[in-house]
Amino acid sequence: MNKRLFILFALLTASTYSFTQGIPFLRNFSAEEYQAHNRNFDITTDDKGFVYVANFEGLLYYDQAEWRIIHTPNITRVTTLYRDRKGTIWAGGYNYLGFIESNDKGELMLHNAVKKGNFQGVVTRIWENGNQMVFQLEDGYGYTLSKGEVKEASQRLLETAPDNEFIDIGFGLKAQTTGANGVNILSNGQTAYLITEDNGLCSNAINKLAYNGKGILWGATNNGLFCIAVPTTYTHATAQEGLRGEVLSIIFHEGTLYVGTANGLFFMDGKFFRQVADMTHPCWQMITTPKGLLVATSNGLYLMKEKTVAERLNDHNTMSVKEAQGGFYTGESEGVFMNGDNGRREKIADLERVTHIYIDKQETIWLQNLYGIIWCKKQAEKAFHQVVLEGDKTVPGMIVPTNKELLTISANQTDPIPYPQMAYLDKDGATWLTNSDGRGLYCIKDGIKDKRFTQQLNAISEYNVRDMLFYDRDRLILGGDFGLITYKVKFSDPILDSSPKLFIRSVKLNGDSILWGGYGKMPSKLQRLSSDERNLEFTFALDNTILIKETRYRYRLNNQSWSAWDNEQEAKFPSLEPGRYTFEVQAMDAYGQVTQAEALKFEIQRPFYQRWYMMILYLVVVGILIYLLVRFRLHRLEKEKMRLENIVQERTAEVVKQKDEIEEKSKSLEQALKDLGEAQHELIRQEKMATAGKLTQGLIDRILNPMNYINNFSKLSCGLLKDLKANIEDEEEHMDKENFEDTLDVLDMLSQNLEKVEQHGLNTTRTLKAMEEILKDRTGGKMAIDLCSILRQDEEMLHNYFKEKIAAFNIQAPFSIPETRVNINGNPELISMTIMSILGNAMYALEKKAARTQYTPEVAVTLTQDDALATITVRDNGIGIEESIIDKVCDPFFTTKPTGEAAGIGLYLSHEVIQDHGGDIQIASEKDNYTTITITLPILQN
Repeated sequence: MNKRLFILFALLTASTYSFTQGIPFLRNFSAEEYQAHNRNFDITTDDKGFVYVANFEGLLYYDQAEWRIIHTPNITRVTTLYRDRKGTIWAGGYNYLGFIESNDKGELMLHNAVKKGNFQGVVTRIWENGNQMVFQLEDGYGYTLSKGEVKEASQRLLETAPDNEFIDIGFGLKAQTTGANGVNILSNGQTAYLITEDNGLCSNAINKLAYNGKGILWGATNNGLFCIAVPTTYTHATAQEGLRGEVLSIIFHEGTLYVGTANGLFFMDGKFFRQVADMTHPCWQMITTPKGLLVATSNGLYLMKEKTVAERLNDHNTMSVKEAQGGFYTGESEGVFMNGDNGRREKIADLERVTHIYIDKQETIWLQNLYGIIWCKKQAEKAFHQVVLEGDKTVPGMIVPTNKELLTISANQTDPIPYPQMAYLDKDGATWLTNSDGRGLYCIKDGIKDKRFTQQLNAISEYNVRDMLFYDRDRLILGGDFGLITYKVKFSDPILDSSPKLFIRSVKLNGDSILWGGYGKMPSKLQRLSSDERNLEFTFALDNTILIKETRYRYRLNNQSWSAWDNEQEAKFPSLEPGRYTFEVQAMDAYGQVTQAEALKFEIQRPFYQRWYMMILYLVVVGILIYLLVRFRLHRLEKEKMRLENIVQERTAEVVKQKDEIEEKSKSLEQALKDLGEAQHELIRQEKMATAGKLTQGLIDRILNPMNYINNFSKLSCGLLKDLKANIEDEEEHMDKENFEDTLDVLDMLSQNLEKVEQHGLNTTRTLKAMEEILKDRTGGKMAIDLCSILRQDEEMLHNYFKEKIAAFNIQAPFSIPETRVNINGNPELISMTIMSILGNAMYALEKKAARTQYTPEVAVTLTQDDALATITVRDNGIGIEESIIDKVCDPFFTTKPTGEAAGIGLYLSHEVIQDHGGDIQIASEKDNYTTITITLPILQN
């Protein structure tokens, strides 16, 4: 009964204050959140934002980032707290009196203040008297503490205890605990706010209050903790104050605040809202008329003549209403209607679900429906027409009222203002707008953004505003899914007036070990960390609690990019590499104020095996290993050299022996060739009517043998001439000088003629043998072969055969051969011969170019394959081939070499061999730059 009377009295006294005050923002902290007992006896704060709580389990403290607890030596309850003139926090409990101090790491701990003497009982009060501390027990006895010694206090000294019934919070406001009736905030002796469990307070049983001097009132209760933003610029009203549903419309009518929500119509009665009976449907819009308050709802149009009496004018879903001469317009589901004062009702537009109706200074009527379609009708026009935005009838728009004109803003428009979701024109001609999401409220006037409200409105920038009311140039009332928020424009907010300070509250190693506890002066640099101490966690916070909007933070390491702004108060860095680091953090409070960056340096040592002296040791060890390896390698090379020399000697002996055998067999082969020639001659004679190919083969053989005789006899004749010349020279004394010289001239001419005969005979023989090679049958001997193996053999042959040229001209000859087999069906001898012939031409081109210019000659061989073909590419950077003859190089007997060096059938035979194997050969070249020959062969399937 007494509780009800107290609340009633508080409400009656509060009713003299502005209806828009509402309730300050508050936040509760449950026992689960601060991880201790739910019962709290006392609370106090300090200048750095720490909150200290006397809890049943010990001393709680909150650094605005996390809660921690300090236990007394006997793990007993702490029942009272006191902050002395020096800022020291004293704590009293059962048989305990102590104070808080920090160690060199900034960790808080309780220090027992009693060194001499003792007392028995629960400490309930602590205060200062001169240079001594005075404390009183639960049984009424008091004691003094001076230099650690406890003495009994006199009754007169106990009477100096301060009166803590009222907490002065400035601006003429005081806070009072009401025992079991919540918090009473008084202004000039009268209740300004009474905050109870009905308003969301965690408990009405409040034991102590503490004001931090920066706009936050803290409270300790029997069921948790709370903080209230008071004095404050912002108050709010929600379902706990009787306002249910999302706010859709707001109006002040005849001294009463009316709020239309999705759940009906409400009016403010004292500090709480009451619902108008029978009005439980969404109230879209309200206007004040001489007849009363018109309310457009989904259940029809209502006329409010009294606070609790509503007359229903129609039963149509009415989404907008606008006063007009001789009546009023209504936007309904079926269109727009003119409702006359005489009771006549006329449809004036077919546009459905019109949510906004405006009449400008030229008496033009503007309509905007739920979908952003805009219609208008000038005074001289008979019908409405659509306002087309951006040349497209489907582009939605918004009508924005200003002090000069009505603006139509399309959904894609950014100039002169971006597309808003809500627009409101106040009585001073200022237009209040949100962004397209209904957030970020701002104010413009005469096309210029009003910067006076930038910081204050930043605190509510994340609220989705559906409607608003600017009343008496001092109260800005905002409505939406958050309920109702009131902003007092002319009030100086202590939170905004105090510059926010940012602190690094803790630095943890591996999640548990404390490197910095956050109390006292933070060092500029942490102690050096070992190489295995690489997992660091930082917590940080402002020195105050801001309730209307969360504080945002960002951080970085070593001047890297800042992290994104968010409300996380912890930064974790796992597995940091050894090195020097600088951690920086910044905060941005609810009003957009950004603090200076707080920095903390630290260093992680390198592991011992990465330090400088170990690097020197590694270099020494590596040097020794290299020396030993070189010595070992030289020894191996010496042994290998001796082994190779022995092999060379053995192979030389074998070669000499084989040479003798070859010479002997050569003679046998010459006889066999002679016999074969005779047999071929006989065969030609017997089969002279055979094919032209066989006739040509016989003709070659017939010509080749005489040519051999010509070559041989010319060579022998040259030898005989040399002997004859020598004999004549011996007889020079017995011959006439003129005859001697003529004879020598004749002999020289004869010798030159025989040499020409021998040279042309050899050329003829070479040509005949080339023709013989052309006529050979190359269709047989095919089998499954591996191109990789053939190319490896050719690589070895190339380096052996052209060893001297490679060394002389420093020719590079890389081969790119796959590790896997590349199988084709072919004659391995012919394929190898073809590749070697091409490589021989490449070596010739490289030699010729290297002889006339300084460069790095190279011939490269590459083997690739796809599903059907194997491709061999031979590329050299030699003299190249002229474009005019590149199509002739595969013709028989065509060559660019001198007659004595080649017969001109190499590329012809290569082309024939490749085509016989079902492949193809392509030649690309650029004079004096390169030549590329590409051979493609079908891969053997399965």
